Amino acid sequence: MGSEIEQTADGLTIEPRWLGPALLQTYHDHRMAMAAAVLGAVVPGTRVEDVETTAKTFPGFEHVWAQAVG
Repeated sequence: MGSEIEQTADGLTIEPRWLGPALLQTYHDHRMAMAAAVLGAVVPGTRVEDVETTAKTFPGFEHVWAQAVG
């Protein structure tokens, strides 16, 4: 998406930058899908692969998310 992120021993260091759209992988993990959905809500054109994996904790989320991001 264009940001520079470094993993540290106890967290992440994120260099602020303008983000561009991307296809974000969820790795079949509902937490990754939710995090990707937040980015998708603010970066037009972002797509989330397998957003349906959120059904584990939020059945129907893919429909709510689709309406939110148009």
